[in-house]
Amino acid sequence: MSLDKKKLFRRVEGRLHNYKYLEMQIRNLDLDIEQEKNEYRGCGAISYDERTGVTYNISRSVENEVIAKEKRIGKLMQVKLEKEIEKKKIENALSCLDTNETNFFNLFYNSKSKNNITYISIKLHMDRSHCYKVKKRIVYKIMGMLYPVYDELPLEKWEKGDNPTL
Repeated sequence: MSLDKKKLFRRVEGRLHNYKYLEMQIRNLDLDIEQEKNEYRGCGAISYDERTGVTYNISRSVENEVIAKEKRIGKLMQVKLEKEIEKKKIENALSCLDTNETNFFNLFYNSKSKNNITYISIKLHMDRSHCYKVKKRIVYKIMGMLYPVYDELPLEKWEKGDNPTL
């Protein structure tokens, strides 16, 4: 499981950007599961084919339909569970952010509109370069929570004056 630090940083950023859509995706999966449970194709027309011998294999179309339906529902429920776990993991990781970082997160990652750093720096009354540092610090903090198996996270790259103990 060897990811270089830049790829890991981009992966965490992607997960943070996707966070705002997780609740909607979970609700859509609930609706898909409900629709799948209520949908029946029913039996098709009875076919009178020539039989070559006695068979005890009564029409299995309904049975096959039920089995296929259960597989589809199971798959949807698995995807929903994965999304719920992803949401809980990110929410847990977000709990370690301070107020300033949380405000930045909400404006940059959790906003429905695409806010740029200049807009955020004006909104939060901070310098653009400081906004980039806050963004980096947020991603590294959350990276440590989402990927605890990576011992050597790039936390040592902080500039003088930054908080190296995250």
